[in-house]
Amino acid sequence: MKGKKHLTWAVFAAVAGMSFAGEAYAAENAAAGKAAAKTTQVQEQSAETAESGGHDLPDTLVTAQRRRKSELDTPATTTIITAKDIEKAGYRNVFEAIDQQIGSTSTSYGEAGQDFGFSAGRITLRGYDRGTLVMVNGVPMNLKNYPSTENIPAAMVERIEIVKGAASTLYGSEAMGGVINIILKKPKAGEEAVKASVTAGNYFKKAEVFFQGDRFMLDVSREWSKDIPHSNAFGLDKVSWIDWWVGKGQKNRLGASVALTDELSLNYNYTEGNITRGGIKYKKAGNHLVKTATKYDYRFEDYRHTANLVYQGKENGIHAVLGYNYRKVDGYDYVKHAKVDSNAVLDGEIFDVQKTWKMGVDSLILGYSYKREAVDLIEKKKDATRTGNALYASYSKQFTPRFNFTLGLRGEWINDPEKDQSVFMPQFQTDYKLDKDTAWYINVGKAFQMPTVDDVFRYKNMNPQGLRPENGWTYETGIKHRHGNDTWKAAVYHMDMKNKLGWAKDAKGDYYAVNKGDFRNTGFEAEYMKRFNDTWSVTVGAGYSNPQVQDPAGKKREWVQDAGRIEGLVRVDYKKDKWQGNLNLKYLGDREYYKPSSGTAQDVPDKLQLNMNLIYTAGKNDTVTLGVYNLLDRENYSNRYGNLDLPLNFRLTYAHTF
Repeated sequence: MKGKKHLTWAVFAAVAGMSFAGEAYAAENAAAGKAAAKTTQVQEQSAETAESGGHDLPDTLVTAQRRRKSELDTPATTTIITAKDIEKAGYRNVFEAIDQQIGSTSTSYGEAGQDFGFSAGRITLRGYDRGTLVMVNGVPMNLKNYPSTENIPAAMVERIEIVKGAASTLYGSEAMGGVINIILKKPKAGEEAVKASVTAGNYFKKAEVFFQGDRFMLDVSREWSKDIPHSNAFGLDKVSWIDWWVGKGQKNRLGASVALTDELSLNYNYTEGNITRGGIKYKKAGNHLVKTATKYDYRFEDYRHTANLVYQGKENGIHAVLGYNYRKVDGYDYVKHAKVDSNAVLDGEIFDVQKTWKMGVDSLILGYSYKREAVDLIEKKKDATRTGNALYASYSKQFTPRFNFTLGLRGEWINDPEKDQSVFMPQFQTDYKLDKDTAWYINVGKAFQMPTVDDVFRYKNMNPQGLRPENGWTYETGIKHRHGNDTWKAAVYHMDMKNKLGWAKDAKGDYYAVNKGDFRNTGFEAEYMKRFNDTWSVTVGAGYSNPQVQDPAGKKREWVQDAGRIEGLVRVDYKKDKWQGNLNLKYLGDREYYKPSSGTAQDVPDKLQLNMNLIYTAGKNDTVTLGVYNLLDRENYSNRYGNLDLPLNFRLTYAHTF
């Protein structure tokens, strides 16, 4: 009955949007219809030129519907982050660029997405942990359901497209809360440059060289991070009674992009890193803490490869990607003098091809996707592989010059070591132009996510029947307005998911994965951007949601808060003569309650992150950048477990272009 109920609501929402088609059609005369249709056709032709390698359109995106459309005409809640935005705001990496947007309540084990082996920093959209699909040029980056951006150098990013809401119809498993597509830069004919930069800070150093040619781009860098004697919220009244430290770390990165032809490009990224982490466990004795004999001391080495071959036909409407994603984690426990049990090699491959047919102002996309994911637990000498085949379709019908309806369908057949699955996922989207500057949209879609591929043996004792796949619906409606220098957008959404994955503890105190229960989240998001003149601009955003999990194992089956509820954003940009400045404030409040095994149970404290970035163009080829982070020097929890962002810190960068 519940499945029928969800489908009924989905159809009702779609029909509600379509009902406006008749009214709009009656109100618009034939001449206006032809003119608007012609305008739409010209816009789509311009967008096709951009997608095929021509001049990029800053307010267009391709991820939401697998076809390039203007942001105003896209029936989903979207955010575009350009390379200029990353430079202007001084985002330290791709993770931070995404996390500083409304709708992100991400998990990190330190600053800006820091992770230690499989204690992994991960992007979270709309409060759904491990339910965001991250892609690079359309190639999934998720391994073991962890959405990671670690292997993507910020200097190689052209733009980032964030699409919130269920997106499994077009992209398959793991797009529960949304999908993020990181689109890399392409070599450009007639543009050749070499840029070298050095960065120094009180916690960080970096050296980087970036080369751009007619057909080839290369980015090489090395990073060093300083040791942190106390890296978490530790104390009698704190969430952790383990005093963790982080040792010195190093990362080497390489990114390359080759334009093999005008229609075929090859991209490759490589990262190798190492870092140490340890701590001392304390226990409560009266009104103070005393040391115990329990110590922790780990070293983690991390190796990542990402490669993709992208074909974009200029005339035939064919888009195809062939992708490979690899990660190896090699950890060592200095206390036990042994390798860490969780050491693993993960890899994934994808082949995806789609064909687009233009039928006047209407369009049809048909596609096929093949995915493979494998895990090899080195120390346990166990491995597992999952494969999937999918067919998908998306039909966009322009009923009137003002009203568009899109129907998406996906059938996926998954060969799983635990239990094979056959999944059908529909999506309904409507877009109604209230006027040339304002659009109202409805977006209803079903999402699906498999458990981690190693569930077949990793948690078998605790889950003899196996973990159940997560699935559910997102219902969303919103308005976008763009006129002159003003842009605003607002959306209301409801998520209703089943079999949410989470963690439980066994008798030994070790964590294992379980289906926690149902997940729901009803929320509101709004954002306003104002460009006052060529010098000043401001962005203000806010969000309120209520992410909750219902644990069926509980006696009262109560709904429990699962992530922060309140978000706020203020961003101020300045540019005049040789100076650029940015002030960015992100607030995450009313966070969830957490009861640790070794610490004081409490609500996770609010997070208030204030960053500043200044850029001075000293000459034609020289720039100096000063980024100051956590200006308020707050003790900001980067996750519920008490890991902290860095205190007040800075980075000074000098760059020279040859």
